Amino acid sequence: MAKLNKILVVTVLATLLLTSCFRDYRKPGREYMPDMAHSTAYDASTLNPVFKDGVTNQKAPEGSIGRGKYVYPIPNTPEGYELAATAITNPFTFTAEEIKGDGKKLYNRNCAICHGEQGDGQGHLPSIDKFPPPPSYFGDALMSLPDGKRYHSVMYGKGMMGSYASQLDHRERWLVLSYVKSMQLAKGGTTAPTAVADTTN
Repeated sequence: MAKLNKILVVTVLATLLLTSCFRDYRKPGREYMPDMAHSTAYDASTLNPVFKDGVTNQKAPEGSIGRGKYVYPIPNTPEGYELAATAITNPFTFTAEEIKGDGKKLYNRNCAICHGEQGDGQGHLPSIDKFPPPPSYFGDALMSLPDGKRYHSVMYGKGMMGSYASQLDHRERWLVLSYVKSMQLAKGGTTAPTAVADTTN
């Protein structure tokens, strides 16, 4: 009798397992946790009782880093600016087509409004007296500025220029700086854009 009961239990379990593998859209089965299958959706700007602060759009935890994102290792301090001169170098190799194509587009979109399309500091905002003109890229100070200090300035801003860390990713920053350097070379600069191949964003 005990043996018969075991066979019966095994048969029932096997039948249940086999039938659970077949789905029929007309018979969706039972939902044991409907709140998991049909969770309440909250609009981004609405209050949310799920979180302690009642805000739907939650900030990323402090110290979190987006997957594949570049983490700039130097702090925004005067010492950091000086350190960047030797610690930060261009890790990318760009073709002339990339520099004159995407580099120029990024420059015109983000920088030309102040620095001017020719890099002479005569952009639209200075022309309407919104801001004083930035220094020309062709003055001695900027012609000889190390790559690391240029990148540091784009990351954190310098003088009246704000940070472009959120507008440009790691590769785009170097692409813009390479375009600026190409303009300086055309005006008699002596340092070509430096680089080693890399695909990090």
